[in-house]
Amino acid sequence: MTVRFVFLGTAAAVPTPARDTTSLVVLGEDATVLVDCGGSPAARLARAGVDPRALTHLVVTHLHADHCYGLPALVQSLRLLGRQAPLPLLCRPEHATPLGELLALFRLRDRPDLFPVPIRGIPLAAGAVALETGALRLRTAPNDHGAMPNFAVRVEDRAGRALVYSSDTRPCEAVVALARGADVLAHDATVPHRDRGRRGAHASAREAGEVAARAGVRRLLLVHVDAAYHDELDALAAEAADAFGGPVEVARELVPYEV
Repeated sequence: MTVRFVFLGTAAAVPTPARDTTSLVVLGEDATVLVDCGGSPAARLARAGVDPRALTHLVVTHLHADHCYGLPALVQSLRLLGRQAPLPLLCRPEHATPLGELLALFRLRDRPDLFPVPIRGIPLAAGAVALETGALRLRTAPNDHGAMPNFAVRVEDRAGRALVYSSDTRPCEAVVALARGADVLAHDATVPHRDRGRRGAHASAREAGEVAARAGVRRLLLVHVDAAYHDELDALAAEAADAFGGPVEVARELVPYEV
């Protein structure tokens, strides 16, 4: 079975009416994994045709608000929808306590009418396996988001097909290595190269293309695009394509992709 994935959002920290903050759901044969949790996840999942109750795992890559502020809303929605099965949450080890505190703020930890949300720190070694479900394997590597510890994710199926997701990062060797030979790379492209550095520890569209070329991926999808540039999407894709030499697009939201 081919792995499918859907972006629930592709914007940077400020959403717009057309684009929500960056996250995606991976739909495997035996697992449904939500990677990052901004906005209103239950509503976005439903709009994408994914039953929120079908989630088997959550992944939060880092603690910037646009990647985790939807977590309490999602857990509350699932509680009200009657979920009983545990929903494991994977994150960096040092982020486990803050994420638990975020849930506790809304009384969403250790209450008798709530399904378990075990929070587990991932191994931090580059390329380490964070999750295996049988049909899917998730490997991770730290990326470069400045002062905020963060990580990229590689999702592989039994046939070796691979999707790599690295939102919120400068171009870095760790992501090149993690993405080596992947079928799809979804990479931060917050700004056009003329404004490189304007939004802090992020990549430009050209830099995303350079990472894709060096990693030898088959296809590049641009994510985490700043709202100031949402009227330049074709130009961003062209800038990345010039550096990559392969197929590029700004990732579309709520549209199924296949690895």
